[in-house]
Amino acid sequence: MSTNKLKLNKGFKYAFGAIPLFVFAPILLNIGFSAIKKDQNYIFITVGIILALAGIFLLFRGIKTILNALFEK
Repeated sequence: MSTNKLKLNKGFKYAFGAIPLFVFAPILLNIGFSAIKKDQNYIFITVGIILALAGIFLLFRGIKTILNALFEK
């Protein structure tokens, strides 16, 4: 049972690519909630939610790819 290194690297790229999204999404959501109180502007909240969902998707896809690389038959 050997590890597919190309798939493993691809999985790590997905997982590590999600880290900046997990940092920027709460920042944008915080800015967005402050902007609602001032200007009734919903752009920052929308972008923050999209970034958070993209980060979750990338993390799960990365974990799935890593597990497929490790436990491939």
